[in-house]
Amino acid sequence: METRYSLSAHYIKHSLNLAKVEAKNPDLVLWRKERNLLVFKHSETQHICVYSFGVVTLFGIDDRKERDKLLRRFSKLGEDEPGVTLAGLPTEEYGVTIDADLPESVEFNMVRLKSLSIEKLLLIYHVVAQSVAIDFLENQVEESLQRFEKIHLNLATKGTLIATPREVMKTIGMSGNIVNFIVGQLSLLDKPDIVWEDKEAETLFINMRKMFELDDRFSTIRFKLTFIQDSSELMLDTLQHRRAEILELTVILLIVFEIVMAFWRH
Repeated sequence: METRYSLSAHYIKHSLNLAKVEAKNPDLVLWRKERNLLVFKHSETQHICVYSFGVVTLFGIDDRKERDKLLRRFSKLGEDEPGVTLAGLPTEEYGVTIDADLPESVEFNMVRLKSLSIEKLLLIYHVVAQSVAIDFLENQVEESLQRFEKIHLNLATKGTLIATPREVMKTIGMSGNIVNFIVGQLSLLDKPDIVWEDKEAETLFINMRKMFELDDRFSTIRFKLTFIQDSSELMLDTLQHRRAEILELTVILLIVFEIVMAFWRH
């Protein structure tokens, strides 16, 4: 007989302070604590996972009002990155089916397990949480590309650069922050410890990553960021060259002015 549970992942902040989350929620039962994760046991079949990279996953919690209440509670304990828009935050819904009579598998809208193994559930939560975080990063990269599209269009039609050095430097910083976030906080290139010890867990982890296309999406983001960085550096060189020309012209005008003033005084 199969039993189905809901799993939802919500990107709510750029980062969440886990020390504050733990201290401010004494009414929740802390079940597990890791470097970038707190797991609260809401009931025997209900789990709340709070990730330091700004995602909260809710397992077995179907009531919409209860979900919203929990998300608002954790959202108050997070931080936003300056200049980053958090409107329309991404969420992901996924199902977990428990059936001891069927083989374990990863499917389009659900994953099937033989039992409620906490180690395997944590792997599933982790991949879905990473997927939601990547959704947010993809949106941020697309916004940058749209800004660059306007700049390139203006260059192509009018031959003028409408960006300022400050805007270009902010874009370079943004792209660097995204890479650091993916590699550092999101740990997208790392494998959980259980994967090295359990063959079934490793198979589940690999299949989950394939289902959510984490590697392909990371490659796409990296390609777009490389384009943004290369374009930014080219624009910055152009702006610096323009600034040097203006300084040279200013020096020449000052020299001419001095010469004119000398003749006038003479």
